[in-house]
Amino acid sequence: MFHIIVNPSSSSGRGKSKWDKLEARFRQSGVPYKVHFSSVSNSIEKICAELTSRGEDCNLVVLGGDGTMNAVVNGIQDFEHTKVGFIQTGSGNDLIKGLGIKMRGTELVDSILRGETVRTCDIGRVTYHNQSSLLDPFTHKPLKEASGITQDSALSPSTGKVRLFNISAGIGFDAAVCQRADSSGLKTILNSIRMGKLIYISEAIHMIFASPMAGMKITCDGRETERPRTLFAVVMNTCYEGGGFKFCPDAVNNDGVLGLFGTGDLNRMNFFRIFPTAYKGNHLRFKGLFSDKGKCITIRSAVPLWVHTDGEVTCKSSEITIDIYDHKLQLLM
Repeated sequence: MFHIIVNPSSSSGRGKSKWDKLEARFRQSGVPYKVHFSSVSNSIEKICAELTSRGEDCNLVVLGGDGTMNAVVNGIQDFEHTKVGFIQTGSGNDLIKGLGIKMRGTELVDSILRGETVRTCDIGRVTYHNQSSLLDPFTHKPLKEASGITQDSALSPSTGKVRLFNISAGIGFDAAVCQRADSSGLKTILNSIRMGKLIYISEAIHMIFASPMAGMKITCDGRETERPRTLFAVVMNTCYEGGGFKFCPDAVNNDGVLGLFGTGDLNRMNFFRIFPTAYKGNHLRFKGLFSDKGKCITIRSAVPLWVHTDGEVTCKSSEITIDIYDHKLQLLM
């Protein structure tokens, strides 16, 4: 049995139509399957949690984008008995690029239908040591307490909150761009005309100048480095994030090691010169950037900053630890 999970809102709202085109291949195979459409009341995480908590083997086939796969990995309850096939219908494509998967269409579906584990991948884990500005999962705007005051004003100790990721986890500028883009009403309009990426470009230009240069202490496998002015730091499980930026060119998602990249004391105007070179991974030669790799990385910021996992933002934090999760993700392609 294959459980097909479709995010109808992926690919600027064309997720369902893409499934309609692929369903004939599943019918022709004769393999039993059941389709699950996500919604506000029945989220991807909720669907995956229910399907993978039965103590039996489970084959999931996911249609969506990188954000959908982030929800999947956070929803799975039993990684040992769960296999996942991923059919990209989003716009970012960072996970597929990072995995080096070139199969498309019927070739990809046929690989999935064989039901065999083709590869296993590391899963990254973020532990939040404190939190503030918790976001509403639907509006992506900060929740308000009963008093009507947003939670920006105070950090609360986390009770071991953890989020998993497939691609990357970042703190600072890149997460702020994701939060502002997701909470913008303009994103829905641009998605409707298939130009959703423009909101990220617009917010990135704005946040290059608006994001704080925060002091950070970064500990990578016991090596501590103080960075007085840091725009952002990102820890990567694959080499691509943010729609094709190759921030950690050597990051591989099955070697048990995470890549680290960030910006130090860098003139903000230089971003417009440096960042285009990151599409090919040629950016590390510039001064003001830093990189490292390790199995466990702790980032402490002087102020609370937005944190993302695979581009999904849930809160701000001033201290996070990022490491490799105990389980692997089994992929059918």
